Amino acid sequence: MTRKISTFVLLGLIVTVIVWMLDKESVATINWRDFDVALSVPELLLLLLFAVVVLDVANRLFRALLKLQVKEVYKTSLLSNRDGQEDETIDVLAGKISEKIIIDRKDFDRSLLQVLKAMTAITAGDMTEARQNIKELKQVIGKDPIIDLLMMKIYKGEKNYDKMEKLSEKLMRNADIQIVGMKAAVEAQMEKKEFQVALATVNKAFELRQDLYWIIESAFELRAKAQDWDGALQVLDAGYKKKIIPLNKYNRLRAMVLFERAKQYQEAGDEVNFFKYVSQSIKADDTLVPAALALADYYKKNDNQVRLAENVLMTAWKKNPIDAVAYAYIDLYGDKKGKERMKRLETLVNCNALRPSLNNRLTAELAIEGGHWAKAKSEVEMFLVNNPCTKKVCNMIAEIEDKFNKDKKEAKAWRKRLDSCADDALWVCATCGEKSQEWHSVCPHCKAFGQDEWHLYVEHQSNDVLEEIDDDEDEE
Repeated sequence: MTRKISTFVLLGLIVTVIVWMLDKESVATINWRDFDVALSVPELLLLLLFAVVVLDVANRLFRALLKLQVKEVYKTSLLSNRDGQEDETIDVLAGKISEKIIIDRKDFDRSLLQVLKAMTAITAGDMTEARQNIKELKQVIGKDPIIDLLMMKIYKGEKNYDKMEKLSEKLMRNADIQIVGMKAAVEAQMEKKEFQVALATVNKAFELRQDLYWIIESAFELRAKAQDWDGALQVLDAGYKKKIIPLNKYNRLRAMVLFERAKQYQEAGDEVNFFKYVSQSIKADDTLVPAALALADYYKKNDNQVRLAENVLMTAWKKNPIDAVAYAYIDLYGDKKGKERMKRLETLVNCNALRPSLNNRLTAELAIEGGHWAKAKSEVEMFLVNNPCTKKVCNMIAEIEDKFNKDKKEAKAWRKRLDSCADDALWVCATCGEKSQEWHSVCPHCKAFGQDEWHLYVEHQSNDVLEEIDDDEDEE
């Protein structure tokens, strides 16, 4: 009960005791239609006090249920990003209204209902209805920050990022919801491709809070886009310490950032720091193929430590078998004899259960290189059982028809099919589907960081990834 109700009940009990002591024989009769009851005056007073308590409890239950509805709708409509800011912003919308404005209980309940209706309309995409509800809410509570928060959501739904950014400046001047304004500003600026401005905004947010998911995510992405690798590492470390970034993701992103830092030193001719950072990258994630290839190449060229290079490549191959790793491993010793190269490939094949069709293709390539046409034909046929005909396989079939079967006409027919065949493998951005022959830490198309994944048998004409039909295969 509230303090006022508690005081009223206490005074009522005191009055009841006084009346009972002064006049124990008094009787009050209630007669209404067929209802007739006689009560002592103290009993009547106690009954009235009980009625007051029941009404107060019912009123508080109704308000609690209404507040829960507001929170639930807000969670599904305004906070779908799971940025860890739910409790904070819900308090602004639902929990602190009575602290910011002085209104009676009736208008308080009405205002909560209008908030609920406005957010429901925004979720449904009916911005006209949402504006009408906000207008009615404004008549009750005036120019409260909740009005700006709801208008911000409307601007976002309408993709009016100019107004969204302008309104965010107002929100950032309010200490209670400053962080909410920063989030809206960053979203608007990123949508407008104003990455430098967004970076400046999120850096301010990062200085204030390092325990919110959206701040860690946005600060890391924007610093990575700006190639501020030291700053990106700072954000990663903060996110991991606050348990916002899980360990496996932390290691993967850290490996990519360290590798980008290593490439900068390599371009500057600083081999010492290049080796330092590329080694740290491999230590963070030994499945990062570009870093493994770079470190193996360094070992082979600079220190002539082929065994170390071999270990790096084999570790990467076992966990993430990619054809570039296989080619580097086979060429480590510079063998020109097909027999020695085939032995090295057999070592790789025995360690690759993740992508068996890749084994077939690589074996067919080396078999043709050594003139083992029957083996090449067998491997190609095994490959085609579960996979589309790729460009490399198409070329190999044409060569087999030409050199092994002595069928020039059939070989020519296969070469004509080359353009319609799938690519053998490409790096694909998991965010936008952009395809590339080379790995990029930052997607050239959508600028997403760390989304490039290696896929087998991808076609240029479609963004859909065509992977091997194999239950045991685990694509990266």
